[in-house]
Amino acid sequence: MRPLSPVAPRVRQTLNAVAAHFAPRGVRLFVFGSAAAHWPQAPAGADLDLGYEVAAAGPDQQAALRRELLLALAELPTIRPVDLVDFGIAAPEFRQAACAVTHDLPDVRA
Repeated sequence: MRPLSPVAPRVRQTLNAVAAHFAPRGVRLFVFGSAAAHWPQAPAGADLDLGYEVAAAGPDQQAALRRELLLALAELPTIRPVDLVDFGIAAPEFRQAACAVTHDLPDVRA
């Protein structure tokens, strides 16, 4: 396993702000994958895998929310690649494997 390095406080603060902004609209934003297992650290050079679920939204609303999330995350102050996955449409096998370890945002420890 690669050595761990802290996820920068500005990155965590921005992720928390994005999650808090979208939460009233029924969006659950979370970290999964290798970063979630060690949050607020991540393996050096690892990407940030972000998942989201939307409570009761139609297809048009889901598409609009995804665009808004992508725009908000484009401003994330990091050089790490960021993957955004809609768990509402992800394959059940992927969801089960990816959800083995998650970390919900906003992070109350930030």
